[in-house]
Amino acid sequence: MNNKEQKHLLIQKAFIYDKPRKKPELKEYTFLNKAGYWIDKQDSQPYVLDSKRPKPQTKKADVETGEDQKGE
Repeated sequence: MNNKEQKHLLIQKAFIYDKPRKKPELKEYTFLNKAGYWIDKQDSQPYVLDSKRPKPQTKKADVETGEDQKGE
């Protein structure tokens, strides 16, 4: 039995996401404690609405093992 056959079926079939290369730099943003999110210092636009921001690698922005992939 080789090493791949010894792994759990879900681990064998899981899609492996690339880990993010770096964390986003938020120098142009400030965190609003009361609202609970980051906004642009110049135009007060929320960070999540910025089209230039890096997108998450997965829907949860973390590394997943594949059990919740639904063919999306």
